[in-house]
Amino acid sequence: MTLPDISHRFLFTSGNRGNHFFKEASGELGVPGQVMTHRVVADQRTVSSGTGDHAGHLIGIQFGAPGDLRNLGLQNANTNTFAPKPLQEAFQGSGGSYHNLESQWAEQLRQGYSIRVTITDKYRPGENRPYTRSVTWTETAPTGQSQRLSLEFVNFSSPPKPRQSLTPLSLRPLFFCLSFPKGICFSSAAGCPTSRL
Repeated sequence: MTLPDISHRFLFTSGNRGNHFFKEASGELGVPGQVMTHRVVADQRTVSSGTGDHAGHLIGIQFGAPGDLRNLGLQNANTNTFAPKPLQEAFQGSGGSYHNLESQWAEQLRQGYSIRVTITDKYRPGENRPYTRSVTWTETAPTGQSQRLSLEFVNFSSPPKPRQSLTPLSLRPLFFCLSFPKGICFSSAAGCPTSRL
């Protein structure tokens, strides 16, 4: 059975706002496993080759979003997935704050929620790597109750390989620690609780 292709549901814009360039993706997320996925490996390599960063999707392809250049930006590898086990002690957690948010959305979608997102990568003039990713979404429960939430992810550089001379303190990411009403913290920064979704 062919899964439905909902990639047309997502809108992509870019341009200048104030003193930064932005790249934005928005749309209603599909339920992972119930929608067609679109990965474009060549575009991911084009974006991230040699940087140490991931070519992260603004809207994850598991939600039915397109996988091409419109939906990609350089993203800290430990925010996009999880820190390698040897670095987890230095990062005081597994990392993966953006990945955790996507996992939360996937679980909610499977429970019958609908989720509409707007994700904006912001770039400084002359740079090809976003310095921050703003995420705003509205989640609507099966009961019809809605809430609008937002997070800001600082996008620190990812070194291609950590050096032995680096101390754990110098490896710690400085993600914002933001909590939800449910008490979830999407950060592994020192001083933040390491709640997991």
